[in-house]
Amino acid sequence: MQIQLLRSAYDIVEGIVYFGRMVDKIRLHASGMLPSEYQPFLGSTNPDSFDGRCCRFLNIDYAALVAQALQGGSDESLLQWACLQGRKPSNKDVEIWNAFMQKRGWRDESSGRLRERTQRAGIADRGVSTFFDFYDADEGRPPRFPEDPPTPIKVSLGIARIPGLRSPSAKVGGIVHFGRMLDKIRLLKNGLLPRAWAEANGSLTGFDGFCCYLLQIDYEALEEETLRGAGDNQMLQWAFAHGRKPSEEEIEIWNNYLSKRCWRDQYTPRLYARLQEAGLPIDSVLTMFECIDLEEGRVPRCFETSTQDCVLKSI
Repeated sequence: MQIQLLRSAYDIVEGIVYFGRMVDKIRLHASGMLPSEYQPFLGSTNPDSFDGRCCRFLNIDYAALVAQALQGGSDESLLQWACLQGRKPSNKDVEIWNAFMQKRGWRDESSGRLRERTQRAGIADRGVSTFFDFYDADEGRPPRFPEDPPTPIKVSLGIARIPGLRSPSAKVGGIVHFGRMLDKIRLLKNGLLPRAWAEANGSLTGFDGFCCYLLQIDYEALEEETLRGAGDNQMLQWAFAHGRKPSEEEIEIWNNYLSKRCWRDQYTPRLYARLQEAGLPIDSVLTMFECIDLEEGRVPRCFETSTQDCVLKSI
């Protein structure tokens, strides 16, 4: 249904998605104009609600936000108030959180709920991959993104297999990529890491850099401690002690961000370039995690075919 004065969840206020929509819902609800089916998702009572996640991201109280929003003022001034009352997230924080929110419902634990809501709404004339897509479709807005290409029937697996180097999807203490980062450090010391991998180790804009940012640790210090021989779990505890221990929600958000990176974001061209370098069609996979698995001879999780059905190809 079309609702006047309710903007898309994709719309940004000072670079942050969803905040403006949350404010719209507050004002519409106060004026009696918010449909009843939207009201159970108001506020932070439901821990999975986007309102709650947005308030926790900014570290503000929803009731205080409601009171401030009903006083009037611009979206920008309201966000500035939120940053003063709670916290002002860094550019990296915003990038991670925006990506998590924009991609919520795609290949994650909430995908089933999204399918149920899409079916109940009778939306069948266009692809809906995320909750943000669902809101736009249900409220009569045009699609923001083209539909994904179909998953190839067969997959070409690479032969860049490196013994001792695990998939970026593998978790240590519930955190993706951390174990792979340790593997690369150990392999590099023993001269077993290819040059391309070695040159990217510890890059601030790469997966290593974002993983260290999550834990608030220095990569060189991590490298030094790892080479002393500690195991994965010991290294994770070291990271918690010398940096910080993120909450379960922070880990959930970060895992989703990293595992979905290159799908519908500024990193997509890098994925295309990597696939072209490997001699593969750019629609072979949709995320960098999948591309890495493909290059290293692992069947990406998006493929339902077995290894026996895959076409092996050197890349």
